[in-house]
Amino acid sequence: MTHHPSTEIPVSSLQSDAADGFTQPSIRGRAIAAILFDLDGTLIETDDQAVERLAGRLKPVRRFLPDRDTTRAARRLIMHNHDFLNRWLVRLDRLGLDRGIIGLATRLGLLDDRSNRVSVMPVAGTVELVTRLAGRYKLAIVSTRAEAELRAYIDHQGLTGCFQAIVGSDSTNRIKPHPEPVLRALALLNVAAGQAVMVGDTTVDIEAARAAGVLAIGVLCGFGEPKDFGNADLVLESTADLAALL
Repeated sequence: MTHHPSTEIPVSSLQSDAADGFTQPSIRGRAIAAILFDLDGTLIETDDQAVERLAGRLKPVRRFLPDRDTTRAARRLIMHNHDFLNRWLVRLDRLGLDRGIIGLATRLGLLDDRSNRVSVMPVAGTVELVTRLAGRYKLAIVSTRAEAELRAYIDHQGLTGCFQAIVGSDSTNRIKPHPEPVLRALALLNVAAGQAVMVGDTTVDIEAARAAGVLAIGVLCGFGEPKDFGNADLVLESTADLAALL
């Protein structure tokens, strides 16, 4: 996981109302009934795995790298490429070309082919977080992975039954940053946009949430950096920090 300086959370935007012994939190005056999670970099430690794989591939050219540090070079490359891809996805989505570009990039090896790989490392504390929240909120995963991959991860982590909605890249006609995946999750949960929050580690997640009218929480445990979350309602160091808020 990438560590960043502590990010201040605007506590004034958090409220709670007690009812029947249960404290119902609200964010920016909105009572929260549903939580939508991205997967990569939000619930699983995608970035460190990608860095490790790329660092291994860079070993033959180590002598040409600054300080011969393959890990540092790999992280810089991935962060640069991820930010570049996110920015272009926003633009390409407007032309309806985002799906084709992602498929082409995967075939060319510019993006990781994640098919049939579910043995991944959860972000620390997120399995416990999901288990705890499932008894109080409606939960969904909204990801650019295929729906089958998402269900495989949920089963692998023993979280079957915790999520009432699973929305993957093949669940809708458009993918994030278009709001359609978020709106699809809300429809499956039967929850209004004003009662939901989206949690993700990239600008794509924040853009999709804002476009759908959903509150957005950025997390720094994935690819995103503090500067990426200017439009988020809250920014947390880790997804697991939600436990203290909800």
